[in-house]
Amino acid sequence: MGAEMRKLAILLALLCPAIGINGAWAADYSVAAQKAENAPPPLLTPTFSAVGTLSATWTDNALFSRDNRRGDGFLEPDITLRMDGWLTPDLAYRLYVRTELETFSREKDANAAFALWGARLTRNVAGWSASVIYENRYQFAGVYDERLFTAHDIKGALANSYTFGTVTLSPFVQGRYRFADLLEAEYARLDLALGIEAALNERWSIVSEPFFEAYWFTGSLNSGRADQIYSVSLGLKYNITRNVSLVAMIAYEQRFSNVDDRQYRSLDIGPKLNFAF
Repeated sequence: MGAEMRKLAILLALLCPAIGINGAWAADYSVAAQKAENAPPPLLTPTFSAVGTLSATWTDNALFSRDNRRGDGFLEPDITLRMDGWLTPDLAYRLYVRTELETFSREKDANAAFALWGARLTRNVAGWSASVIYENRYQFAGVYDERLFTAHDIKGALANSYTFGTVTLSPFVQGRYRFADLLEAEYARLDLALGIEAALNERWSIVSEPFFEAYWFTGSLNSGRADQIYSVSLGLKYNITRNVSLVAMIAYEQRFSNVDDRQYRSLDIGPKLNFAF
């Protein structure tokens, strides 16, 4: 593909993010991440941390395409630096920066990256962790090559965690609206996820992440478009240390859309390394 075709292919993929085993999804919705997200900082003074994933994945649909299905492997580091503290005894804040990139072995047109900074306020509401979030996101084609658009995301989220014996369930609900300097990238979105972790012993556990996303596009050529994405993953997790774990996972995902050629399915397999310091 030429530069314009590359930009179009990547933009279509970015407007409908999907891969279930993707490090970003893992960081957002895994049981371990939910526990870390819901835990307030222990001190009134700010605390600093770094969290992320490093994954090596094979996918059978690198371009998120209905008809042009191309299998390839890719590396995906996803790193977040954050500062946590309290504004009041019952209102926590977080300031953070995050970056993620995907670099493919053969399908270079699928390479992509983003960088963002964000702020979050969180408090306990009826036993749930309730958050309001703002993120300023910069989306790139290639590995930080060409900026596709800049977005302003406004989010509201609810998260919780329940333990039944050796099984932990972590439901997550999030709504957002995205404003962007590219009208086709603007949408309303609903996320529903359930992190599942079944401990086998102190180090080993089985993990799964059923996930649903709904998009309602509102801008320009995408106005009226509605997508729904269903995904489920299953993995085996090994806790190397308290702060580092390795997960081998397989994930299936399918997108439905009222725009027929935006539908696709994908299967992803690979390990990822999770860390939090």
